[in-house]
Amino acid sequence: MAKTYAKPTLKDFPATAEVTISLSDVKTLTVKIPDADFDPNSSAQLTLGSKRVGAFAALTEGEEATPRKEVTLTVTNADLIAFEGKLVELRYEVSYEAGWDNDKSEPQMLRINA
Repeated sequence: MAKTYAKPTLKDFPATAEVTISLSDVKTLTVKIPDADFDPNSSAQLTLGSKRVGAFAALTEGEEATPRKEVTLTVTNADLIAFEGKLVELRYEVSYEAGWDNDKSEPQMLRINA
């Protein structure tokens, strides 16, 4: 059964239902993955709408698969430009070494302005 994780938070922005991003002010958006008990060997990648963006980040470390704390990922201005003038869902997908289906977070709504 698929898991749903807490929505991501944005560095330097308030934790609100909808966040407005100004492309002229934001070169890189830093996204924090909330701490959770992730399964061993899991990693996360961000999605904007249905598009995957940025790199993967490990969510656990070591042989004990200890959950990492304060994991962050970034979204570049170039990725955000594709959604200029739109309201888009920012989520993170959690993938697993075992090849299970990816789990997703709750969405953080972003309004992208010029």
